[in-house]
Amino acid sequence: MASKETTTAGFVNVSREITESIKKLLDKQAIKFVRAIKQDTRSGKMEDRILVLATWRLYLFAVKVPTKMEVTFNFLEIRAMNTYPEHQVVIDTDKTTYSLRIQTQDQLDHMVSHINYALSRVFNNSIYAPPICRAEGDLSEGSHKFSPNSESSLEPQKTCGGFSETYAALCDYNGIGCKEEVQWDVDTIYHSQDNREFNLLDFSHLDSRDLAVIVASIAYNTWFTKLHCKDMRII
Repeated sequence: MASKETTTAGFVNVSREITESIKKLLDKQAIKFVRAIKQDTRSGKMEDRILVLATWRLYLFAVKVPTKMEVTFNFLEIRAMNTYPEHQVVIDTDKTTYSLRIQTQDQLDHMVSHINYALSRVFNNSIYAPPICRAEGDLSEGSHKFSPNSESSLEPQKTCGGFSETYAALCDYNGIGCKEEVQWDVDTIYHSQDNREFNLLDFSHLDSRDLAVIVASIAYNTWFTKLHCKDMRII
């Protein structure tokens, strides 16, 4: 087991060995942010953890080699997120609450911005975007620029209204594999034909759970105007 070398601020260093162990566990997932943090426990103690942000998901890993995943949840599971002095952030999810202490203000800003931006991509800045990442306290202005409800977060229209990103996020949220064929058909065929009528029969060979996620993705999409479906079971 690697020694837990600490910094002057009391946070452990993220060693190369721990980083490689995390990459191995996450396989091909794109890692966007890795930092040592402290997690407040119910007993009042603060435990060292490695915070990892992927495209749609937050992870907390144990500080050891090989490491162990202690916590993970999709950003869509967050119901509220508030910041407090001393770089503390409290995240309420569907199941429980996590209190985390980040090393610096810049790192806290980065974390909040990443989650806000990811959610803005899921909901395409629509009225359906949940106001769950309203940072409070002394966060800098930069942390608010990716808020789902912020006008400054508006981006140029993405391919077919950003369907593929919403679909990928909802697949992760529901614990099913993202079907590249679905993304390719939408981004290539539907887009090239400017076809705004989604025909679910094009994917009738997929499982009902896959079809349900496709339908859910269209619910947050303003590019498609119609959905065709006949004699298909969706759960």
